[in-house]
Amino acid sequence: MSVVVVYVPAGSRRNFQIGLAKSVWGWKPDTAGRADTPQVLASLKPGDYLLLGHRGPNARVPAGGWTDAVLQELVVARATSNRYHAENTVWPDDTYDVRIDLEILGVEKAVAGHQLGEEAMEAFRLSANKQGAPVPVHDPAVLDRLVDSVQEQSAGEDGSQTPPSSTPDDVDPQERYLDLPENLDRPTLALARREQAGLRRAKFRGKPIVRCDLCGRMLPAILVRAAHVKKRSQCNLQERSDLWNLMGACVLGCDALFEDGFIYVTFDGSVEMSPKAEASEDLASVAKVLKGRTCTAHHGESEQYFAWHRTNVASAAPTGTTAVDGVTV
Repeated sequence: MSVVVVYVPAGSRRNFQIGLAKSVWGWKPDTAGRADTPQVLASLKPGDYLLLGHRGPNARVPAGGWTDAVLQELVVARATSNRYHAENTVWPDDTYDVRIDLEILGVEKAVAGHQLGEEAMEAFRLSANKQGAPVPVHDPAVLDRLVDSVQEQSAGEDGSQTPPSSTPDDVDPQERYLDLPENLDRPTLALARREQAGLRRAKFRGKPIVRCDLCGRMLPAILVRAAHVKKRSQCNLQERSDLWNLMGACVLGCDALFEDGFIYVTFDGSVEMSPKAEASEDLASVAKVLKGRTCTAHHGESEQYFAWHRTNVASAAPTGTTAVDGVTV
């Protein structure tokens, strides 16, 4: 795993927002071809981390001049592709045809130099003086340092620490082994937990008893997840933060049944079984209990996300429907 930083100046605000929304970043050929930048870009591979810093101080300062600087925004992203060339229009002012696809893990505000370390801040200063070229960071502690500071800030926001990893509504089953020493994907888990905490607050508003949108049961909040309808890993930043893409799904069965596509929600809001639910008699009997119920999270604005789930996870659109531009109608 490697880490590179990219500086985005204040004047590129619009391009910055577009890149985050579309989960992609790009460089002009002259920037991508300068000095050692071709080697840096060629070395990037899926799983590597990119830190995009936006709106820092004047870059025309000596080496070390950004040690105590503040980046007004810092995006933590992970590469999902190798470097590639494309000429389709993404940004309005230029092609930026040397590109890399990203998974946006988190956006932090007002990140100070001590949260990243001297080497990372110097890399940002160099990137600012190289028209936003990627600059590698060889400090192995840079991500851990950032994550620790983020967790400390999160604790200060509500006066309590992030819930322990055994709390079922904060840890996806696929992430249950992340605390083992062999797993180094700590930034993803920590930032995702912080995001999940914010989404839970927005969805459930701190209520101790909340409704599961699939089975309709009123349950203690600890038993109901704020679940993405469209898989989080497939969402761009805007989709991940869209409340219409959230539903309450209880851990008594609904969350797993929906997550793996054993049940889905039809275009009219009814819960339906998918062919996957026929894998065993016991599984089918559980899914049948939910069949025909009305999903209370389904409405006009959320249908696009449920349509994605039908097509890409359940793989079973309701009989008689057709797909238009990827959305089942």
